[in-house]
Amino acid sequence: CLKTDIDTTSPYKNLITKILMVFGEFEREMTSQRTSINAYERSKRGLANGGFVPLGYKRDKIRKGYLHIDKKEAEIVGDIFKTYLKEKSITRTKDIIQSKYEGFNSKLKRVTKSRIHSVLTNKAYIGIREIYKRDRKRKEDVPAVWKGIIDTKVFQQAGKLLQANRERFHSGKTGKFNYFLSGLFLCGKCGERLQGKSAYSSTSRKHYYYSHKHTCKNNGVNRIGAEATHKLVLDWLKDISTNGDKFHQLQEQGKVRISRRISFLNRSLKELDFENMNLEKEVDIRVSELVRARSDIVKATIEKSIIKLEEDKKEIKAKRLYIQHEIEELNKLLANGKGLFKEYSQKITDILKSGLENIRGKLEDIISFVRLEETDIKIALSGVNRKGLVSIVSASAPRDGLEPST
Repeated sequence: CLKTDIDTTSPYKNLITKILMVFGEFEREMTSQRTSINAYERSKRGLANGGFVPLGYKRDKIRKGYLHIDKKEAEIVGDIFKTYLKEKSITRTKDIIQSKYEGFNSKLKRVTKSRIHSVLTNKAYIGIREIYKRDRKRKEDVPAVWKGIIDTKVFQQAGKLLQANRERFHSGKTGKFNYFLSGLFLCGKCGERLQGKSAYSSTSRKHYYYSHKHTCKNNGVNRIGAEATHKLVLDWLKDISTNGDKFHQLQEQGKVRISRRISFLNRSLKELDFENMNLEKEVDIRVSELVRARSDIVKATIEKSIIKLEEDKKEIKAKRLYIQHEIEELNKLLANGKGLFKEYSQKITDILKSGLENIRGKLEDIISFVRLEETDIKIALSGVNRKGLVSIVSASAPRDGLEPST
């Protein structure tokens, strides 16, 4: 060992070191177990352990694990229950409480729907200590050592209303919506991958859509209806799998784009060759300086610079090989495009026959990306063989009427 006096150079001494490490790990596990048991026993007695203190309470500075009611915060807790029972909606309750109390103190720095829900479901407000709250099999309720803020009947009424709203909005469909374009759908403005989301309208109808995590940084379209988008993409795939003329038209357009890409890569090769030539000249100059140098310090400095220049040359060589490989692959695509329609047609047909529930993973075999633009949706097909580069087929589809309902 480098930082202790323990010698690990021999097998015997190395064995002793490992035995000490095992005992150290055993002691850490025993300490962790004792801490967990102690925390559980304290909870069984109704005491509060460390962590976040519920709104409406403050810690007893003398007796550990005891909580005292904070009168001002307790009034806010009572107002939350009263408002929810009156409005029968967490969203409206959140808006009202937010306008009244947001920023009141650190506990109410932000008032959110999840914050309101946690207050409405926290049994600490009726004087009950919950143990293993998130583990249904081990969950226990014991009397707490602190007094409740909310009447038990009021708490139960709020719980029943929460359950009724949960059944009202989430009882229709048991299965999850299949966002099979997830990972493929991009924003054309900022490049962010769009996420599958859902929301209820004022008529209690559930809508599914693809959306940015927040909003588009470049003022692009923020969200678009998922069901209509799915229909558009699948109809487009069916169309090109049966319409050879349309497919070949897209193929020709793709060839133009690939030719442009090859021209760009060839220019990049020339730039790398020019950069490599300058590096070779620089190396020759440094070598001449090294021969003339007399001081060891100067020689060491020159040698370091030569090593750095040689590393730069190796990096340029690696970039050159990569670009050459890409040019070769793109040229193969241009040369081998005759049987492409038959391959795509068969692949698309097999994927569509597999059913929507199985389409998500398979769709990635033929679609490189789907990009949301201001006026249309760009769909780019990838190679039938995923090991190949992005293929030469790409097209647009109008997105009229795809905005989700509100």
